[in-house]
Amino acid sequence: MAGGFTEKERVEIRQRLLDTGYKLSTETGIKRMTIAAVAEKSGVSVGTFYNFFGSKEEFVVAMIRDTEVKYEKEMASHFSKEGTIALRKFLEVLRGNFKPETNFLLRLKLDDWVWLKSHISDSAYLNTDNDLKKYEYMFTKIKGIRKDADPGVVVNFIKSIYALYQNRDTLFEESLQTNVDLIFDAIHRYLKEG
Repeated sequence: MAGGFTEKERVEIRQRLLDTGYKLSTETGIKRMTIAAVAEKSGVSVGTFYNFFGSKEEFVVAMIRDTEVKYEKEMASHFSKEGTIALRKFLEVLRGNFKPETNFLLRLKLDDWVWLKSHISDSAYLNTDNDLKKYEYMFTKIKGIRKDADPGVVVNFIKSIYALYQNRDTLFEESLQTNVDLIFDAIHRYLKEG
């Protein structure tokens, strides 16, 4: 047991660190967020932080993965016994993941995205090929989807949502939600059969 913690304590401390990271990434941004601040606000030492994560980059990847796992579990809970999901339900669950309160990445500003791209672009995240593979796989599970649907089109729509949020300080923020809703309407129109 690293750090002398029980497995239950490790799970609790790890989640506390991630929750603190979500909060700090909103308050100060990922670029300015420090390991010392995460540790202090989590009530642990910097050494304890390093028992869980080898670097700030590894920590941020864990935050992204944690967010993704929550979304994947939510999506899986709506699959039929045959392992499929209706297009409308798929989009409803996907849409639920694209709200700032459920996806910390939507709360980041442009300079944080620049930091992410320069520090974790070689990971499974922020990787266009991996994004495409995820949606190619999902397309095999969605019922009611057109046969010639291009996953790249959907990936680009999704990335446009992130781009809107990254640049929200130059947009009419009170209209941003309507823009996102319209993007999801366009995804639905593009994907549906007939």
